[in-house]
Amino acid sequence: MSDLQLSLIVLALIAIGAVWLFNALVERRRRKVFEQRFRPKSSGAPAMGAEAAPLGRVKTQDRSEPSFNDDALADDDETMAASKDLDVVRASSSAGRVDDPEAAPHVVIDDAIHAVVTLEPEGQISGERALSLLHAFRHAGRQPVMLVGVRGDLQEPLRAGQRYDAVLVAVQLANRSGPLNEIEWSEFVAALAHVAEQFPATCEIPDMRETTARARALDALCVPLDAQIGINLASVQSGWTGQQVADHAREQGLILRPDGRFHALDERGATLVVLQNGDGGAFRADTLDAQHTSRLTLLLDVPRAPENSEPFERMLVLAHKLAALLDATLVDDQSRVLTLNALASIGRQIEPVYEKLAEAGMPAGSPRALALFG
Repeated sequence: MSDLQLSLIVLALIAIGAVWLFNALVERRRRKVFEQRFRPKSSGAPAMGAEAAPLGRVKTQDRSEPSFNDDALADDDETMAASKDLDVVRASSSAGRVDDPEAAPHVVIDDAIHAVVTLEPEGQISGERALSLLHAFRHAGRQPVMLVGVRGDLQEPLRAGQRYDAVLVAVQLANRSGPLNEIEWSEFVAALAHVAEQFPATCEIPDMRETTARARALDALCVPLDAQIGINLASVQSGWTGQQVADHAREQGLILRPDGRFHALDERGATLVVLQNGDGGAFRADTLDAQHTSRLTLLLDVPRAPENSEPFERMLVLAHKLAALLDATLVDDQSRVLTLNALASIGRQIEPVYEKLAEAGMPAGSPRALALFG
């Protein structure tokens, strides 16, 4: 081997070594920056019964007439522990966050039912840029997400025309579709981490195991309180057109909404009871004449209807008035006639549900209950 060849080999080895060393330094620097930006944190929020088993919830449309029994209302140790935790306001909560939804209904983040990821940009970020980067982050799997901008001590829904010191991404932990799970959380956080690099911003992420444990415990707390009451109106004759139903419903003050149901509202605009097509299908304002049904259902969604508005009493009044106007019979889901005694018994069994909702820190019709039972 000549001296020239030996020199070329040595130079090649030196070049390879230099490239390897350069790549190693770059990778080390990238890893250090990543760790600084995406450091996990303990959420500090109530654990709410971390050992509670995951429980799914029955979908709303599958539960028009629940049965009430002692087992459904029995106290479970972990669930009651979660209930107590639900009422605890974190000492570290920043200004503008509260756990009493009725005390400040304009507050958008409820630490008891949200996991909050904090994005802290290197400098202030405009609402326009933040919205453009986060427009796809409205859901984490089956759970809704809120985007909140922080300006000093003020928190508000993220909006254009403002500049923010930080952005809070609040993921709801549970709703009627079930609890936030590990896959939903990990996929959401991974996507959010990529966007945080584009801000650029540091990203404080609650621990996954603690977050999903909170979600399961919250869902387990809600499941036995998720009650809906249905009263059916069965036609004595040949049924009714959609227009007939609409005319009589409007006479009673009900409003047809885009969900295809007639809503009975209280003085604040909250839905107390809905009237829906018992034969299936939605009522549409432009096709009422063409629609026909022989069965209607009045539905009371207990956690979503404020107790002080007496929704069950309103439901009974509507049921009897509509039955008289439409020549209908009040029946249960098995088409058995509902007597006055049977209806009174149902009313008595609703009362403990309202009490337990209040004890659990989610009074019926409150923003927290509307979120969890949505």
